Amino acid sequence: MVLKGFTNPQSPTGKASLVEDVPHHISAEAIQVVFRVDPDVAQRYLPEDLEPSDPPLGFAYVADMLKVSASEPDQHAIEPERTQYNEGIVGLYCKHGDDAGRFSAFIWVTKDWSMAFGHFMGLPKKLAQVHKTRIHDVNPGMGPIGSGTKLRGVVDRLGTRVLDVAVTLEERLPDDGIPAYGHRVFMHRVLPSPSPHVPTTRQLFSLKLGGAKTVDCWKGSGTVQLADGVNEELEALAPGEVTGAYFFRRGWTTKAGAELVWDHSGKEHANA
Repeated sequence: MVLKGFTNPQSPTGKASLVEDVPHHISAEAIQVVFRVDPDVAQRYLPEDLEPSDPPLGFAYVADMLKVSASEPDQHAIEPERTQYNEGIVGLYCKHGDDAGRFSAFIWVTKDWSMAFGHFMGLPKKLAQVHKTRIHDVNPGMGPIGSGTKLRGVVDRLGTRVLDVAVTLEERLPDDGIPAYGHRVFMHRVLPSPSPHVPTTRQLFSLKLGGAKTVDCWKGSGTVQLADGVNEELEALAPGEVTGAYFFRRGWTTKAGAELVWDHSGKEHANA
Protein backbone atom coordinates (compact mmCIF):
# COMPACT_ATOMS: atom_id res chain seq x y z
CA MET A 1 0.00 0.00 0.00
CA VAL A 2 1.00 3.65 -0.32
CA LEU A 3 1.97 5.02 3.07
CA LYS A 4 0.77 8.48 4.06
CA GLY A 5 2.15 11.42 5.98
CA PHE A 6 3.82 14.78 5.39
CA THR A 7 7.14 13.45 6.73
CA ASN A 8 8.55 10.22 8.08
CA PRO A 9 7.49 8.12 9.81
CA GLN A 10 4.70 7.46 7.33
CA SER A 11 1.86 5.12 8.23
CA PRO A 12 -1.42 3.76 6.78
CA THR A 13 -3.39 6.91 7.73
CA GLY A 14 -0.56 9.44 8.09
CA LYS A 15 -1.20 9.96 11.79
CA ALA A 16 2.35 8.97 12.75
CA SER A 17 4.03 11.73 10.72
CA LEU A 18 6.39 13.69 12.95
CA VAL A 19 5.33 16.98 11.34
CA GLU A 20 1.93 18.05 10.03
CA ASP A 21 1.44 19.49 6.55
CA VAL A 22 1.88 23.23 6.06
CA PRO A 23 0.67 25.94 6.47
CA HIS A 24 1.95 26.40 10.00
CA HIS A 25 0.90 29.50 11.94
CA ILE A 26 3.86 30.61 14.08
CA SER A 27 4.31 33.14 16.86
CA ALA A 28 7.30 34.17 18.93
CA GLU A 29 8.03 36.19 22.04
CA ALA A 30 11.65 37.04 21.44
CA ILE A 31 14.73 38.96 22.42
CA GLN A 32 17.25 39.80 19.73
CA VAL A 33 20.61 41.54 19.55
CA VAL A 34 21.98 42.82 16.23
CA PHE A 35 25.72 43.33 15.83
CA ARG A 36 28.40 44.13 13.29
CA VAL A 37 30.45 41.25 11.87
CA ASP A 38 33.60 41.07 9.80
CA PRO A 39 32.48 40.98 6.13
CA ASP A 40 34.96 38.28 5.16
CA VAL A 41 33.85 36.09 8.06
CA ALA A 42 30.20 36.69 7.23
CA GLN A 43 30.74 35.62 3.62
CA ARG A 44 32.26 32.32 4.78
CA TYR A 45 29.03 31.44 6.59
CA LEU A 46 26.71 32.29 3.69
CA PRO A 47 25.77 29.88 0.88
CA GLU A 48 26.83 30.74 -2.66
CA ASP A 49 25.23 33.83 -4.24
CA LEU A 50 24.22 35.38 -0.92
CA GLU A 51 26.05 38.56 0.07
CA PRO A 52 26.32 40.14 3.53
CA SER A 53 24.15 43.16 4.26
CA ASP A 54 25.72 46.61 4.02
CA PRO A 55 26.99 47.13 6.66
CA PRO A 56 27.54 43.44 7.50
CA LEU A 57 25.26 42.53 10.41
CA GLY A 58 24.64 39.40 12.42
CA PHE A 59 21.92 38.65 14.94
CA ALA A 60 21.35 36.47 17.98
CA TYR A 61 17.79 35.58 18.96
CA VAL A 62 16.10 33.53 21.67
CA ALA A 63 12.33 33.03 21.76
CA ASP A 64 9.40 31.22 23.28
CA MET A 65 7.59 29.80 20.25
CA LEU A 66 4.11 28.56 19.39
CA LYS A 67 3.13 26.59 16.29
CA VAL A 68 -0.42 25.78 15.17
CA SER A 69 -0.90 23.64 12.07
CA ALA A 70 -3.70 24.73 9.75
CA SER A 71 -4.63 21.06 9.36
CA GLU A 72 -5.20 20.81 13.14
CA PRO A 73 -6.54 24.23 14.18
CA ASP A 74 -7.40 23.15 17.74
CA GLN A 75 -3.97 21.64 18.30
CA HIS A 76 -2.86 24.28 20.81
CA ALA A 77 -5.90 23.61 23.03
CA ILE A 78 -5.87 19.82 22.78
CA GLU A 79 -2.16 18.97 22.60
CA PRO A 80 -0.10 21.94 23.83
CA GLU A 81 3.03 19.78 23.92
CA ARG A 82 2.86 19.61 20.10
CA THR A 83 2.68 23.38 19.71
CA GLN A 84 5.07 24.90 22.27
CA TYR A 85 8.85 25.04 21.94
CA ASN A 86 11.84 27.31 22.50
CA GLU A 87 14.32 28.43 19.87
CA GLY A 88 17.73 30.10 19.66
CA ILE A 89 19.28 31.44 16.45
CA VAL A 90 22.58 32.93 15.33
CA GLY A 91 22.38 34.30 11.80
CA LEU A 92 23.31 36.95 9.29
CA TYR A 93 21.41 39.62 7.42
CA CYS A 94 22.10 39.25 3.73
CA LYS A 95 20.81 39.77 0.21
CA HIS A 96 20.40 38.00 -3.11
CA GLY A 97 20.36 40.60 -5.85
CA ASP A 98 17.83 43.20 -4.74
CA ASP A 99 16.13 40.86 -2.25
CA ALA A 100 17.12 41.54 1.36
CA GLY A 101 16.57 38.92 4.03
CA ARG A 102 18.23 36.85 6.69
CA PHE A 103 20.06 33.55 6.83
CA SER A 104 20.01 31.48 10.01
CA ALA A 105 23.43 29.85 10.21
CA PHE A 106 22.69 28.01 13.47
CA ILE A 107 19.35 27.15 15.08
CA TRP A 108 18.61 25.25 18.28
CA VAL A 109 15.16 24.05 19.32
CA THR A 110 13.65 22.00 22.12
CA LYS A 111 11.28 19.70 20.20
CA ASP A 112 12.00 16.93 17.69
CA TRP A 113 9.17 17.95 15.37
CA SER A 114 10.55 21.46 15.04
CA MET A 115 14.01 20.11 14.25
CA ALA A 116 12.60 17.73 11.60
CA PHE A 117 10.55 20.49 10.00
CA GLY A 118 13.65 22.67 9.87
CA HIS A 119 15.63 20.09 7.93
CA PHE A 120 12.72 19.61 5.51
CA MET A 121 12.64 23.39 4.91
CA GLY A 122 16.39 23.98 4.85
CA LEU A 123 16.77 25.44 8.33
CA PRO A 124 19.77 23.99 10.24
CA LYS A 125 18.16 23.00 13.52
CA LYS A 126 19.69 21.02 16.39
CA LEU A 127 18.14 19.86 19.65
CA ALA A 128 19.31 21.76 22.72
CA GLN A 129 18.18 23.25 26.01
CA VAL A 130 16.83 26.75 25.33
CA HIS A 131 15.52 29.14 27.98
CA LYS A 132 14.35 32.76 27.95
CA THR A 133 13.27 35.09 30.72
CA ARG A 134 9.48 35.13 30.99
CA ILE A 135 7.78 38.19 32.43
CA HIS A 136 4.37 37.82 34.04
CA ASP A 137 2.69 41.14 34.70
CA VAL A 138 1.03 40.12 37.98
CA ASN A 139 4.06 38.37 39.47
CA PRO A 140 4.91 40.50 42.54
CA GLY A 141 8.61 40.02 41.90
CA MET A 142 8.49 41.23 38.31
CA GLY A 143 5.88 43.76 37.32
CA PRO A 144 5.02 44.61 33.71
CA ILE A 145 7.57 44.93 30.93
CA GLY A 146 8.90 48.48 30.72
CA SER A 147 11.95 50.68 30.68
CA GLY A 148 14.67 48.97 32.73
CA THR A 149 13.32 45.43 32.29
CA LYS A 150 16.15 42.91 31.91
CA LEU A 151 15.75 39.77 29.82
CA ARG A 152 18.09 36.92 29.02
CA GLY A 153 18.09 33.94 26.67
CA VAL A 154 20.50 31.01 26.74
CA VAL A 155 21.21 27.88 24.71
CA ASP A 156 23.02 24.90 26.24
CA ARG A 157 24.13 21.94 24.15
CA LEU A 158 26.36 18.96 24.96
CA GLY A 159 27.47 20.53 28.21
CA THR A 160 28.37 23.97 26.82
CA ARG A 161 26.49 27.27 26.93
CA VAL A 162 26.84 28.05 23.22
CA LEU A 163 24.67 31.19 23.18
CA ASP A 164 23.97 33.83 25.83
CA VAL A 165 21.87 36.88 24.90
CA ALA A 166 21.02 39.67 27.36
CA VAL A 167 18.82 42.73 26.75
CA THR A 168 17.89 45.73 28.91
CA LEU A 169 14.83 47.57 27.61
CA GLU A 170 14.82 51.36 27.31
CA GLU A 171 12.23 52.64 24.84
CA ARG A 172 8.86 51.46 23.49
CA LEU A 173 8.59 51.31 19.70
CA PRO A 174 5.51 51.34 17.48
CA ASP A 175 4.15 48.09 16.08
CA ASP A 176 6.38 46.77 13.29
CA GLY A 177 9.01 49.23 14.49
CA ILE A 178 11.86 46.71 14.42
CA PRO A 179 13.87 46.25 11.19
CA ALA A 180 12.51 43.11 9.49
CA TYR A 181 14.58 43.01 6.27
CA GLY A 182 11.54 42.18 4.22
CA HIS A 183 10.43 39.26 6.41
CA ARG A 184 12.39 37.07 3.98
CA VAL A 185 14.41 34.02 4.98
CA PHE A 186 16.99 32.25 2.84
CA MET A 187 17.10 28.50 3.43
CA HIS A 188 19.97 26.15 2.51
CA ARG A 189 18.44 22.69 2.05
CA VAL A 190 20.90 19.79 2.24
CA LEU A 191 19.73 16.15 2.10
CA PRO A 192 22.64 13.70 1.91
CA SER A 193 22.09 10.74 -0.39
CA PRO A 194 22.38 7.19 0.99
CA SER A 195 23.54 5.94 -2.44
CA PRO A 196 26.57 6.72 -4.62
CA HIS A 197 24.24 6.57 -7.62
CA VAL A 198 21.82 9.26 -6.36
CA PRO A 199 23.06 12.83 -5.91
CA THR A 200 22.89 14.68 -2.62
CA THR A 201 20.24 17.39 -2.65
CA ARG A 202 21.64 20.88 -2.13
CA GLN A 203 19.36 23.83 -2.82
CA LEU A 204 18.90 27.46 -1.82
CA PHE A 205 15.37 28.77 -1.33
CA SER A 206 13.91 32.20 -0.61
CA LEU A 207 10.74 32.36 1.50
CA LYS A 208 8.59 35.35 2.40
CA LEU A 209 6.86 34.93 5.76
CA GLY A 210 3.14 35.36 5.21
CA GLY A 211 1.17 38.02 7.09
CA ALA A 212 4.02 38.92 9.44
CA LYS A 213 3.06 41.28 12.25
CA THR A 214 5.28 42.53 15.10
CA VAL A 215 3.83 44.05 18.29
CA ASP A 216 4.91 44.99 21.84
CA CYS A 217 8.21 46.25 20.45
CA TRP A 218 10.96 47.61 22.68
CA LYS A 219 14.56 48.59 22.05
CA GLY A 220 17.46 48.93 24.45
CA SER A 221 21.00 47.74 25.05
CA GLY A 222 22.28 44.20 24.76
CA THR A 223 25.15 41.74 24.77
CA VAL A 224 25.90 38.44 23.04
CA GLN A 225 28.33 35.68 23.98
CA LEU A 226 29.09 32.70 21.71
CA ALA A 227 31.00 29.48 22.42
CA ASP A 228 31.93 26.62 20.11
CA GLY A 229 31.64 23.69 22.49
CA VAL A 230 32.34 20.31 20.91
CA ASN A 231 29.94 20.51 17.95
CA GLU A 232 29.51 24.15 16.93
CA GLU A 233 31.49 26.70 14.90
CA LEU A 234 30.29 29.98 16.33
CA GLU A 235 33.23 31.85 17.75
CA ALA A 236 34.38 33.25 14.39
CA LEU A 237 31.10 35.19 14.36
CA ALA A 238 32.06 36.96 17.59
CA PRO A 239 29.99 40.16 17.77
CA GLY A 240 31.54 43.51 17.06
CA GLU A 241 29.64 46.70 17.85
CA VAL A 242 26.06 46.09 18.98
CA THR A 243 23.73 48.12 16.74
CA GLY A 244 20.37 47.10 18.18
CA ALA A 245 18.76 45.15 21.02
CA TYR A 246 15.06 44.33 21.04
CA PHE A 247 12.11 42.61 22.67
CA PHE A 248 9.04 41.86 20.55
CA ARG A 249 6.17 39.52 19.80
CA ARG A 250 5.77 38.43 16.18
CA GLY A 251 3.37 36.20 14.28
CA TRP A 252 3.45 34.85 10.72
CA THR A 253 2.41 31.92 8.54
CA THR A 254 4.87 29.50 6.98
CA LYS A 255 3.60 28.03 3.72
CA ALA A 256 5.12 25.81 1.03
CA GLY A 257 5.61 28.88 -1.15
CA ALA A 258 9.39 29.15 -1.25
CA GLU A 259 11.13 30.21 -4.46
CA LEU A 260 14.10 28.17 -5.68
CA VAL A 261 17.19 30.39 -5.95
CA TRP A 262 19.48 27.61 -7.18
CA ASP A 263 19.77 23.84 -7.26
CA HIS A 264 23.31 22.47 -6.98
CA SER A 265 22.23 18.89 -6.33
CA GLY A 266 24.90 16.48 -7.48
CA LYS A 267 27.53 19.22 -7.79
CA GLU A 268 30.66 19.39 -5.68
CA HIS A 269 30.20 21.68 -2.70
CA ALA A 270 32.11 24.90 -3.29
CA ASN A 271 33.28 24.97 0.34
CA ALA A 272 34.16 21.27 0.56
